[in-house]
Amino acid sequence: MEIILIRHGKPTSAKNARLTAGGFAQWVRQYNLANVADDSRPKECLAEDLSQYFVLASDFKRAIHSAKIFTKQAPDLVLTELREMDIPRYKFPLHLKAWTWVYLNRLCWMLGLKGSFESYKEAKQRANLATNRLLELVQHQEKLLVFGHGYMNFHIRKQLVKQGWQLNSKNSDYWGITLNDPHEKVLITSNMIEAP
Repeated sequence: MEIILIRHGKPTSAKNARLTAGGFAQWVRQYNLANVADDSRPKECLAEDLSQYFVLASDFKRAIHSAKIFTKQAPDLVLTELREMDIPRYKFPLHLKAWTWVYLNRLCWMLGLKGSFESYKEAKQRANLATNRLLELVQHQEKLLVFGHGYMNFHIRKQLVKQGWQLNSKNSDYWGITLNDPHEKVLITSNMIEAP
């Protein structure tokens, strides 16, 4: 049995412009609706025969599009549990670059600041559900190829480690690959795919 987690490719809207809080809210909406950019492609593919894998993806376009790019087929199953944890949008009177907004808002979100979006506690609960769903599926499908998101993949890896898996390395870059082997209780993340 095997689970491979892959972060999606770079979205078309992943630009780092300076924005107000309102502009950032629009940036998040565009990011969540975007496909993968034409210039974002995996530099290497897995050595395995991908037809042996049951392919899953988050329901965000960038994850589904990444699955199609990587495997040349649509995912076998799309799971809402795998979607990225919400990017919070607080109305701070600031003018910052988009990715600075992401990190600042995520920090406030993790510290418990509430808003009209999924709380950090709810997001972690969903990561637990996603991990359990993958572990159930791998019992029947043997090999899973999962196209998801950086922060959600981080929390899924964290849950696997809690269940006795060993994390040897990690990669949250675009197209970053995480290999999981339950027999060896080893969680390996490869850094062989392009960075953002």
